[in-house]
Amino acid sequence: MTSSSSQSNRRRNRDARSASPHRREANPVMDFQSRLEITRLFFLSNDPVPNPWSRRHVSEASFSKYQELCIRGFLVQGNLVLDDPAVAEARRIVENFGWIYPCVDVRPFCPRVVRVCISNLYSADDGVYIRGCWFDFDPVVINQLFMTPFVEQSHVWEGDDLSEAILFLTDGRCRRWETFSLTYLLPQYHFLYKLCSLNWLPAFHEDSMIKNRLRFLCALVRKKPIDFGRLVYDQVLEMARSSDADKKIIIPNFIYQTLILQRKIIHCGLVETKWTVTFQGVEEVVPISDMKSSYFEKLPQHLAYSVLSTSSARTYHFTTKS
Repeated sequence: MTSSSSQSNRRRNRDARSASPHRREANPVMDFQSRLEITRLFFLSNDPVPNPWSRRHVSEASFSKYQELCIRGFLVQGNLVLDDPAVAEARRIVENFGWIYPCVDVRPFCPRVVRVCISNLYSADDGVYIRGCWFDFDPVVINQLFMTPFVEQSHVWEGDDLSEAILFLTDGRCRRWETFSLTYLLPQYHFLYKLCSLNWLPAFHEDSMIKNRLRFLCALVRKKPIDFGRLVYDQVLEMARSSDADKKIIIPNFIYQTLILQRKIIHCGLVETKWTVTFQGVEEVVPISDMKSSYFEKLPQHLAYSVLSTSSARTYHFTTKS
């Protein structure tokens, strides 16, 4: 089965259940393992597809993007503790809005898989190639996996009045940006702001981002329709296109969870390093993940090779067979 037909089948399978694999009712919050077992039933487990370019990357451009991402750290997400009475009001707001699952069970992530996902999304359309399998990665599937509401027309909160948002979130204790401080926020909104800064609109605390979070929180508390899947997807896509090495990788837990909720990720079995190949006195540095049998097949048959290995690199020396 080709990757295109495979993706078409997944889309048909997904769209047939576009309402969501879960029905949100007045039930206790499901644990992660239960969600995992249910969501994986709604995604076809196709056979591994041929490597588009290498074992990990769909193109040379995605490999270059991966190299850029390797020098960037991560901004790890926060978790909403359900039985903490101190955040009960914040939990009620999030639960009534339908965003409880993106805030609980924030699972550990594999840094390498997250970087590969972002780099391959840079060269993909509606899916990403991860270790031999295609995964859906778009706003619709994100909403399905995290059980967030389908929004036909999302509220454009970026254009909301900042002074009105400040007045609302501080209960009148502050009326304008020039005199605003986060300490003015009501306790439940102060916690939501922290959650927003890690999970929904993560970034450094620049004035422009703080203003956006205040507008966003005001819209959320007032139950304005906001498309969670689109919010996350657009930020990941923007990050994939960015080449700023100083910016950390955001929402890594969401990215990894979006993948593992669909199917198990195949263990690659390779060490993330580079090999130095020397042939006829010419050195070539080749990433270990991109060494293919075809690389050796193009060499003359009368050559043999020896390997010098360290914990961080391998050097291949090609010599004439005796």
